[in-house]
Formats: sequence, structure tokens, C-alpha cells
Amino acid sequence: MERDVTGNGRKRVARVLVTDGDERPALAVTRSLGRRGIEVLVGAEKKGSLASSSKYCAGHVTYPSPYRDHHGFCEFLLDFVQRGQIDALIPITDVTTHIVALHKAELEEAVKLPIPDYSAFDFVSDKWKLLKHAQEIGIAIPRTHFVPGAEGLGEVVGELRYPVVVKPARSRVLTESGWARTQVRYAGSETDLFRLYRETAYLGFPSLIQERINGLGVGLFLLFDRGNLVAVFSHRRLREKPPSGGVSTLRESIPVDAGLKSQAVELLRPLGWHGVAMVEYKLDRRTGEPLLMEVNGRFWGSLQLAIDAGMDFPYLLYRLAVEGCVEAPAAYEIGVTNRWLLGDLDHALARLFKKERDLDLPEGFPSRFRTAVEFAKFYRSGLRYEPLSLTDPIPFFHELSDYLRDLFRTRSATTRG
Repeated sequence: MERDVTGNGRKRVARVLVTDGDERPALAVTRSLGRRGIEVLVGAEKKGSLASSSKYCAGHVTYPSPYRDHHGFCEFLLDFVQRGQIDALIPITDVTTHIVALHKAELEEAVKLPIPDYSAFDFVSDKWKLLKHAQEIGIAIPRTHFVPGAEGLGEVVGELRYPVVVKPARSRVLTESGWARTQVRYAGSETDLFRLYRETAYLGFPSLIQERINGLGVGLFLLFDRGNLVAVFSHRRLREKPPSGGVSTLRESIPVDAGLKSQAVELLRPLGWHGVAMVEYKLDRRTGEPLLMEVNGRFWGSLQLAIDAGMDFPYLLYRLAVEGCVEAPAAYEIGVTNRWLLGDLDHALARLFKKERDLDLPEGFPSRFRTAVEFAKFYRSGLRYEPLSLTDPIPFFHELSDYLRDLFRTRSATTRG
């Protein structure tokens, strides 16, 4: 794709910088834009990455770690987009989106940024603020206790019904040594809960204690243009890694629920949301009621599913950035299934070989036998595999190589221990 970037009719190929090259959404973005003739540069902390192994990657960029060197990463971006004639910058993870949004005013002098303002992104990234607000405007959430820190645990412990889910307010927290990853944990008793808060450093930050909701996860993928909804897509999560709940490994496109769409707009429109977002729900198996779990203000792990079904969010986002407006397809294909093969293998291995008490499985979870049978179903109508592509095969082998290397290291460490 060529753009008139000089103002005098001369054109060059449009160029986009995508961060976080080892993330699967970065690969999905690279393939989507590269197939349309857009020059995609992929950035990462190391010299090679999943997305840069794609034939649709025009070049790889190595930058300082955004997780350990916030200022070095930001300075690199400012210098690179000014020198590299970059038309649009697309950050992929929470951390890189946080940094780019924080420095949006400086970066926008040199590059298009199809992302929300920092205040909006920070608001949805904070589950405490988001879910309190959702309650206030009448959106259903799981029964939730808001804990300001470990010292506040005693104030709520008498009101809890076990098992409970413990969630840090943020998926990443900024510490003296950089950005630390947090994770959802489970407690089956008061003793477990106090031990968890005592042994987990990031629970010294604000956290949420919720009732555990059993049921399918449903997500809405959305694109906004300064508060106006442009595109919407919906999927359901059929399997996850870890099995108790996490990143989806098998997912299916479904029709958009009008009520959930209305809720998403009610949440994001007042923020003047610009760019993509995923609004995640769980359907309570007892009542069928959808309960809001969180909002991700960046591209999501199951992005490839939407592209496979005909809703090409990366290209829509690119056009919104460089052209200022865009129209989405009127519909997408229902019943398309996308399977992240190596993630699904992890799901199966955990279920087959780990003890049930170590997996924190919800009630009614499929047996080991059923898990094995379902994993072995390698063909079904509408099923696509990720990141496998016959026209772009190298990323799959790149991911497989990383997977086997990590598996070998884990086994070696276990043996030495």
C-alpha cells in the first residue's frame, strides 16, 4: 500500500512499527498488514522474535526492555519514529501500551497512534476502578470485595464464601526493579487466603476477592473512533491455559449479544475511547447471567480468530490511524474456530499429569479421559490453527523451537531440584 506522505504527490510504501514481537497478537498484526502491502517493522527486546520470523515482516528492531528500562524504551521509540518515517505505531502489550499512552503527546508529533489517551487506558487497566464503576452504572459483576492491601484483609474475611478468587487490581505492577507480572490465585479456606496474602508480594497492592464463577467466557472485541463504535465481534472461550482459567487456547466466533454490546459502549464511550479493546464476561452456569470480568485496552490473544472470521481489526485500526475514519464489514462468519495448538497442548498436559488439587479446577470440569478425547479432535468444520499457516510456515517452527527449549529447561531444573 502506498501513501502520499510528501504533500506533492510522491508516494512511498506505508510503514508501521509493531512492538512486542514475541506475542501472538503481534504476529497476527504483522500478517494482516503485510498481506496488504504495508511495510511492517517488528520490535522486540532480543534480535529475533515470533512476528519477525514471518515473511510479512519487513525488518526487525531491537529496543531496550520496556519492562526493565521504561525511559530507555521511550527514548528509543521517540528517536526511531522520528528517523524511520513510521506512519503508525501499534503497541501490543499492557506495558508497552501504558508507556506509549503516557508519552502520547510527544510521540504523536512524529507518528500516528491509534490508542486511547493515558487516563482512559489507565482507568480500564485498574480492575478496582473499572468494576466499582460498572457496579455504579448497573453492570453485573461477580460478588466482589475490594481490598486496599494485605492490611485490609481482616475487614472482609468474615464475609467471604469459599472458594474465592484473588485478583490483583492490575495485571502488571510497577516496582523498583521494573514491571512485575501478577496472576489470578485461588483460596479454598481462610487459612489458604491468609497464607496467600502473606507469601505474595504484589498482594500488598490493591486487590479484589471475588466469588468463583463457573461458566463459559465470552468476549467482545471492539474498535472505537474517539468514543464512537466502529466494529464489534464476539467469541466464546472453549478451553484455556491454565485449565482453571486464563489465556484461551480454543475459541469460536459467535453472534454479538446486543445487551453486552450496549454495556461495552456505556463503559467506553464516556472515556472517548480510541482504538481497540476487549470486554470480557463470564456466563454464570447457575443463572446464565453474564458478569463483567475485565477490560483489556489493547489487542487480545485470540485476535487471529476475528481475522479468520472476516473482521480484520489490525487493518481497520491501521486505516483509522492513517485515514482518520473507517467503515467495518457489516458481518463476519459465525462458527469459525481457532486453536492455539501449543497452548492447547499445555492445557491437556496439565490436566492429564498434574494433581487436581494443584489445578484449582472449577466444579464440573471435564475428566482426564474427556480432556484427552477432546484434544485428539484435530479436525472439525471451520477449525483454523494458530500460528500455523501454509503460506507463512516459519513462525510455527519458531514457536515450536521456543516451546521445546523452555520445556527442556523446565525438565532440567526439575531434575536438578
